[in-house]
Amino acid sequence: MITGSGRWYTVGTYLETSTYTGLTMKPARHGLVPGDIAWDDCDCDGLLAVTLPRVYLSELFPEETDAVIGGKCKAPYEVGEFTVSVIRCAPTAEPPELAPPAADLDTAAGVLMQDIAETMDALSRALCLYQDTEMISDYLITPAESAGPEGHCVGFTLRVRISLERL
Repeated sequence: MITGSGRWYTVGTYLETSTYTGLTMKPARHGLVPGDIAWDDCDCDGLLAVTLPRVYLSELFPEETDAVIGGKCKAPYEVGEFTVSVIRCAPTAEPPELAPPAADLDTAAGVLMQDIAETMDALSRALCLYQDTEMISDYLITPAESAGPEGHCVGFTLRVRISLERL
């Protein structure tokens, strides 16, 4: 079981490494980041970012607890809700009054869909292994949500909830 004050950093690192390894087209920048990703400028070489916006207590995963029911005066689980995002350049109008070519839009859509599939596959494999080896108690991968184009970027974010036993 993953424990200690660095437990969520350890889990986040596992998520980032698993996702990066599973992507065919490796983003140039990747890692854990604090807070939300600013979509105001896009690095065409790509970005894989993992964040931890929420941690909460749970009596029954994945639900948040509103009262302690379990023993030892504490909820039995702590849940980290991570976001995993992959962002790449989006086709843009040049000059602004012209639409991007349909072929460029099609290519960008294909890359986005491939990134989503590969990320879901990589995280599913890794989290199943972590649960089977009792590194984590449980997990839930939520739907990937596409975003953009914004700031010449397009990508997706999915949320992963991971439960650790409280000792």
